Amino acid sequence: MKPSLEDGLRALREATELSKSIRIELTVDYLELIAAVEALPQNQPGADKSGRWRGSRAYWNFVARGRIVEPRP
Repeated sequence: MKPSLEDGLRALREATELSKSIRIELTVDYLELIAAVEALPQNQPGADKSGRWRGSRAYWNFVARGRIVEPRP
């Protein structure tokens, strides 16, 4: 059965209604952990994040060497 636009919109409406009943509560320990990570020097505005680019470059170099493999029947 091919889904239609109306099927997609109905699914979104149902998900919207369901999301109203979901309640996420964060513990004090979890909030303290978030605060500690945000307070680290490397997470401050103006911090040197040039190391991140080296990791990204290595990732894209790896991906560039990839090849497409035909799926097996």
